Amino acid sequence: MTLEKIRTGIYVSADVLSECDDYCTKNEISRSEMIEQALNLFLATRKIENKSEVLVPELAKCIAKASDEGITKISKGLFRYAVEVEMLIAILADTFDVSKNELKDIRREAVNNVRRTRGKINLDDLITRNFDEGITDKDSFE
Repeated sequence: MTLEKIRTGIYVSADVLSECDDYCTKNEISRSEMIEQALNLFLATRKIENKSEVLVPELAKCIAKASDEGITKISKGLFRYAVEVEMLIAILADTFDVSKNELKDIRREAVNNVRRTRGKINLDDLITRNFDEGITDKDSFE
């Protein structure tokens, strides 16, 4: 891009010129600077439109690749999480004798808690809630 400026005249409607001047005032730039920026943006957009047969498929490939990488990371994380949960379940099953009805009640409460908190549950909150509700360690083993 050359630094040399060429003076030229243009015809525009009064409304467009007024909007242009308002923009220039708010952004503290000259009318010429604003028109040059607008023309550069317009021309760049036209170049992209002309190249879209190449750019759009390439962009789609890049998005798909990034998406696949994200899905793989999430899947691996969920797998590790499932292993840890399975280990906890095995330990709890070996430690406590819980009837099917009790398990059903626990599952229902867990589902409600996850929905209520949108999945943001941690052990500290659960212990605090149980304490606030008057549930003691003795109660949970009976």
